[in-house]
Amino acid sequence: MKSIFKKYAKLLLISGSALIFSGSAFAAKTHLTMGMSLEPPHLDPTAGAAAAIDEVVYANVFEGLTRINQNAEVLPALADSWIISSDGLTYTFSLRRGVKFHDGAAFDSSDVVFSLERATAENSTNAQKALFSAITSVEAQGKNIVVVKLKTPT
Repeated sequence: MKSIFKKYAKLLLISGSALIFSGSAFAAKTHLTMGMSLEPPHLDPTAGAAAAIDEVVYANVFEGLTRINQNAEVLPALADSWIISSDGLTYTFSLRRGVKFHDGAAFDSSDVVFSLERATAENSTNAQKALFSAITSVEAQGKNIVVVKLKTPT
């Protein structure tokens, strides 16, 4: 009986030690390694339709003005609030302050205008371009307000 107890005590001690020491190894990690079955040709989702690009960049690299949760509710992301006109044709987004890009550059309304104009440009090869077809204009009003006008309500 003592022999079985000693075996389990040693096993418990070894397992406990492994857990204690593994915590510091995980805390020191600063890089993400992600396994994929496809390799993207680049990381620009507006420049082609490669499925691998979507797997890598959407929700891992890029963030939208809003997001949708598991209950299909629209929640803030880069926009902290928004107003939809009564006719449903004008969306006015107030942008979250203090957001920075990976290089430390500040995020502001000009970045949103650039992104949406690029995605909707006539020569855009964006695979999701049709999703933006209702947009007639995108305008920055100061550093933290973006106004998006639509052809028809969505």
